[in-house]
Amino acid sequence: MDPYSNFVQRFRLILPFLMLWFGAGIALAWWNPHPRLMLTVALGISLGILLLGPYAAAALYMLRLQDIWQGHLRWPLCLIPPLSTVLVLDHFLALSAQQVALAGATALLGTVMGHDATLAVLELKTTPGARLDRWMVLLFPLTIGLAVLGGYCSLGFGTGSYRFLAALLG
Repeated sequence: MDPYSNFVQRFRLILPFLMLWFGAGIALAWWNPHPRLMLTVALGISLGILLLGPYAAAALYMLRLQDIWQGHLRWPLCLIPPLSTVLVLDHFLALSAQQVALAGATALLGTVMGHDATLAVLELKTTPGARLDRWMVLLFPLTIGLAVLGGYCSLGFGTGSYRFLAALLG
């Protein structure tokens, strides 16, 4: 990827990925339409990328653990921040078992993505002449969460429209 491309050019490349999350929102709404589950997934992935991923990268590289086991130690260590965060939130908020599982899975995925994105941003900052697209850094995690919510809302809108038309015609 060209380090000089902007957010609009990169957005076309991530559109299939966003459609996958949109489909995940539809599937989750079809499986269990409770809004708490949908917000758990949307916040878990977005905050995992924005907060937990950079935190995991900073902790790993501050402790100089990146070279142990030829760099493969970072994957098990990326498990600790999201799972401990979800367990602490479960203690204070008394989440259901479904919410804990969804929050753990999405926060873990977001942490891995945020960890890798943090390393890419740090490498880009050391590249001479390259500049960081701050819009992409901020908006990418938010658009993933919004894609999940969009899938949830579109299924609800479609179901509601169908029921309204069925009531008018039948």
